[in-house]
Amino acid sequence: MPLAAVGYLDGTLAIYDLSTQTLRHQCQHQSGIVQLLWEAGTAVVYTCSLDGIVRLWDARTGHLLTDYRGHTAEILDFALSKDASLVVTTSGDHKAKVFCVQRPDC
Repeated sequence: MPLAAVGYLDGTLAIYDLSTQTLRHQCQHQSGIVQLLWEAGTAVVYTCSLDGIVRLWDARTGHLLTDYRGHTAEILDFALSKDASLVVTTSGDHKAKVFCVQRPDC
């Protein structure tokens, strides 16, 4: 499925269908999105935001799959391991965290 995702500082994750050039889903965050990553070979989009939460979204449905919390400040950057089993975050709270990703298969 040819999809594209854009994260905005107003907290909106917009998922577009490239074949029809239309907006497919709008997923709302409480704070601005800092970064997003696609999980390779899947329809899962990872976002990190200024509210200190990492979220996993199903790009096909626009539904939130799960979220990971633990920072007391904004997430500034994050990375996903090659096998998508770990998310490593850095935050304005001067901490790095490693989250073990457990999600239902999509």
